[in-house]
Amino acid sequence: MQQLLYIPRPHPIDRSGQPKTSKGLMALAGLTVAGLCLVITRGLLTNNWWFFIMLTWNLFLAFFPLGVVLVLRDLRTAGIMNRWLLGIGLAIWLVFLPNAPYIITDLYHIKNIDKPLLWFDTMTLFLFAQTGLLAGLYSALIVHRMVRPLIGARLAWIALLTSQLLSGFGIYLGRFGRWNSWDLLANPLALFDAIAGASSNHLSLKLTLAYGFVLAVLYVAFWWYVDYERDQSN
Repeated sequence: MQQLLYIPRPHPIDRSGQPKTSKGLMALAGLTVAGLCLVITRGLLTNNWWFFIMLTWNLFLAFFPLGVVLVLRDLRTAGIMNRWLLGIGLAIWLVFLPNAPYIITDLYHIKNIDKPLLWFDTMTLFLFAQTGLLAGLYSALIVHRMVRPLIGARLAWIALLTSQLLSGFGIYLGRFGRWNSWDLLANPLALFDAIAGASSNHLSLKLTLAYGFVLAVLYVAFWWYVDYERDQSN
C-alpha cells in the first residue's frame, strides 16, 4: 500500500458535538446569496436574464477550485491521501484557479449598460467579482496550508505566488483568447498552440504581469490578515 501523507485529524467540534462550519465558507455563502438576490431582482424587473446566466455561471466556475481543495482537505483529514492523489488534485486546482479572479474582467461589460441600470449593475458586478476573488484566495490559502509541511515554508511561498502569476496568464487566455479551463481536455492541441503564440504577444506579457502582480499582492495581504498570527504562534 502507498504511504499516506497525513495523519488523520478530526474536524473541529463545537459544544453540540457537530463539526464547526468554516467562517470563510459562511462568509462566501452570504456574499453569494446577496449577489443572487441582485441578479434575480434585475431579471424580474427587466425581464432580461443575461446578467443572471453570465454571472452565476462565472461564479460557479470561480467556486470550482475551492471545491477541489476542500475535497482534498477532507481526504487529508480522513487520512486517505497519497502523493499521486494530492498531485492530481492540485493540478486540477491550478487549471481552474484563474476562473476565480476572472470575474473581475466582467466589469468590462459596464460600458454596455444603459444609464438607468448603471449603478445597480456596477454594484452587482463588483459583488460577484469580490466573491469570486475571495473564493480563489481562500482556496490558495488552503493549498498553502497543505503543501507547507511537505515542501517547507519558502518553497510553499514560491509555489503560491507562482500560481497567482499563472492565474494572470489564465485571465488573459480567457478574456482575449476565449479559452476555457476544460479546453485542456476538449481541445488540448489548439490550446497549447495558443499558449505558445501568447509567448510572443506583448499584450499577454503585460496582462500576465499586471494581473499576476496584483493577485500576488492580494494573496499576501489575505494571508497576512488570516494566517500570520496563527503561524507566529506555532
